[in-house]
Amino acid sequence: MERTSVIIPTYNRADFLVEALESVLNQTLPPAEILVMDDGSPDDTAARMQAYGDRIRYIQKDNSGKADTLNQALKLTQNPLIWIMDDDDIAHPDALENLTKLLDGQPEIGIAYGKYNRFSINEQNGERVFQDVGHWTDCEANIFFTTTLQDFFVHHPGMLVRKSAYDAAGPFSLDYPRLEDYEMLVRLAQVTRTANTNSSIFLQRQHEGDRVGGLVAAERTQRWIDEEKQFFTKLYNELDLNTYLNVFKKYDLSPLEKRQALIQRAVIMARKKLWHFALSDLEQASSIEAESNPSLSSGEAAILRFILFSKYGSTELIEDNYIVEDLKKIAKISSIGSLITKSIARSQIWFIRNSAKTYQFAALRKHAAIMVSLYLAG
Repeated sequence: MERTSVIIPTYNRADFLVEALESVLNQTLPPAEILVMDDGSPDDTAARMQAYGDRIRYIQKDNSGKADTLNQALKLTQNPLIWIMDDDDIAHPDALENLTKLLDGQPEIGIAYGKYNRFSINEQNGERVFQDVGHWTDCEANIFFTTTLQDFFVHHPGMLVRKSAYDAAGPFSLDYPRLEDYEMLVRLAQVTRTANTNSSIFLQRQHEGDRVGGLVAAERTQRWIDEEKQFFTKLYNELDLNTYLNVFKKYDLSPLEKRQALIQRAVIMARKKLWHFALSDLEQASSIEAESNPSLSSGEAAILRFILFSKYGSTELIEDNYIVEDLKKIAKISSIGSLITKSIARSQIWFIRNSAKTYQFAALRKHAAIMVSLYLAG
């Protein structure tokens, strides 16, 4: 089997780093090399790493951020497979073996990935407390790209990537300090195929530490939202429409292909809270009708079901009246527009039930009113 270079970028996490490094050293399939890239840590990381001798390559550098650190590390690797391990996570002992098997003898596959578990440490007894993973998505390889656009669910420690795929995708961007891994995965997914295992690959640590600043939870989440909006605005303006059909060679789309691509892009943009883009795409999609298919296809209906289920929530639907008003206008464009709007209306049932379970009756009434108004609009 092909050999792997492990990269562990680190900053000021000596205690966690030791645990992460030990998990890599204890793999059932040992990696060929381990690069610990210290991004200018002021703690005792250097002293801790001396104990490992020649079992690792420990490289100290001036602080320049995680993306630049990874770019420097990739240039130093000497093996065809790359495994980027976060300095605060823990790999399962058979992680590298499971991922390498997926790539073995499959040169057309450039990304192997698996699941993960989340945990935190109970401060009173020091035991691990496992938590719900949240936004994991099971998907077929042929829709990995659009599924990734909808939600970032595959993380560096959970995937093994061919170095040739990184070469084809280009270096990590320095423009998105919170999204450098997400931005890279979006590019990787356009240049190579994926394979996955249902096995858990690593344990993702949940804690208060944050490489980009100690913000309170709400502020930190808002920074993520804002940076995603910046990134997806760029994607909206630069990606060809056919990529939203998971096709990466530009060609002339048929009317029905264009409609599905517009609906897919609209769903993605709505989930990233870029509703002005989403509404524009839904308006265009509503104008495309065909005698051969006067209703939404099963694929289009399946895509639309996800439009309001952003991991950040969708409170803007009840907070910003313009969204509902524009959807009602879309319903009047055509029968397709009416079907699109009714599909979004049906999703309100979940929010109504959830509001009832949590005794949020004001929200329940708002969601019910939205559902009725959208149903009646067309």
